[in-house]
Amino acid sequence: MNARRRFVTFLVQVLILTAIPCFGKNSSDLIKQREGHTISLELEITKKNSNALQRFMAFMNLGPNGYATGFVVGEHLVMTAYHVVSGNIDDSKKVALGFSRRDELQARVYANGCQAKVVKVDEAADLALLEICGSSKPLTSLTFQSSLSKDEALLLIARPHGDRIISEGTFSGPYSMNGLDYWSGRITARDGFSGSPVYNNKGELVGVFSGYDWSRKLAVISPGMRAQKLLDEYFANPRP
Repeated sequence: MNARRRFVTFLVQVLILTAIPCFGKNSSDLIKQREGHTISLELEITKKNSNALQRFMAFMNLGPNGYATGFVVGEHLVMTAYHVVSGNIDDSKKVALGFSRRDELQARVYANGCQAKVVKVDEAADLALLEICGSSKPLTSLTFQSSLSKDEALLLIARPHGDRIISEGTFSGPYSMNGLDYWSGRITARDGFSGSPVYNNKGELVGVFSGYDWSRKLAVISPGMRAQKLLDEYFANPRP
């Protein structure tokens, strides 16, 4: 009886493993190709329209009070989530940072030790382009995936607080947020993942991590085609 039970347990484990899409050997190759383009963003989140005393207190509280992720899409050019640069965070994070729920906030973003400059945004798609200082290796072969299949394998590369975190998952389907079309995936998430690139097993950009629906346990992803559109518009009319 014990032998039979062990066999059944083994069979169930095999079925589970074979049912979950994964990158296999391609995972390590893809990570090597893409991880160098993912960078950590440091955030200084402060209150808008603060008075002199509040500005002084903010100055004395040196250092970042938030972190996010971005990835290189051109020479000195990084893409991330728009809400990262807007200071538009949810009420629970406001309270955790010492603000009130009614406070309107703003964010300064730093990369490679310098303040980044916001050069273009797509607020509806939750995307932003930043100009950063220092050396950056542009993606010479960045391509975008225009359509996805149910349960297609996904790979997210994040760098919150400078830590490299790799998260594999699967595509779940379309997702509507505030009347706008996004994608969703079954990917684990944590604070600082906002702005992380999400790839398929060919290294194509599926989209940009925008947030997490805790009630449905789904990662919300801004589609890669919106990222491509933002880049095309920027390069068509770059700022001086």
